Amino acid sequence: MVMFDGAYVAVWEGVDGSGKTTLMAETAGRLRSMGYSVESYKTPSNTSTGLFAKDYGNREDTDPLTRMLVFLANTADDSRVMKKIIREKKPQFMFVDRYYACSIVYGFALLAKRFSKKYDKESLLQFFRQVEDLGSETFIKPDLTVVVDVDPETRMQRALGKQAGSDAAFERDEMLQNLVRQYYDYLVSYLGDYALKVFNADNALKQLSNSLAEELLRRRGRTR
Repeated sequence: MVMFDGAYVAVWEGVDGSGKTTLMAETAGRLRSMGYSVESYKTPSNTSTGLFAKDYGNREDTDPLTRMLVFLANTADDSRVMKKIIREKKPQFMFVDRYYACSIVYGFALLAKRFSKKYDKESLLQFFRQVEDLGSETFIKPDLTVVVDVDPETRMQRALGKQAGSDAAFERDEMLQNLVRQYYDYLVSYLGDYALKVFNADNALKQLSNSLAEELLRRRGRTR
């Protein structure tokens, strides 16, 4: 896989409450302490499409397909912003906190739960491949997708402990999050060496972020 303008692009995904954003920040800090440059970007953003996605997309009465397409539009739209950051700042690593995989995974999970339908692995992957193909000139192709998971009890405690936002109902829905976990597992299996699933246990943040930093350096060196 080719890095985008010299930046190794790592996308961070996972169930709500997995500690994904904290782990991403710790790993970035570790790389910076070693002298590497790291830029990061979070979706949904505060761009026009991001604000709309957070507002309209997170309403409980919004149709799941509409929600998925709204968030997918934001990740597509924000790709130009990420590309600009990479081209102007030329980081060695670009970390993206949720990208188009998230829009697809949560979309399928919400559709399955809302309408009591079963979407198998091939249904998800067929749609995922189609989005990547249609967006080949728009999206940044990740060099690695890191999927962060945690045990369900800890996940729920973290979700309940967070200040309630517009997406709180989704974060605290255990059935939905189990579907999200299942669909992420499908993607991890499909992406093979371009995906890495990690378990973010309590009291292991420093150790895990250090090992991830070393793994990212190893993989970046391999792509040169």
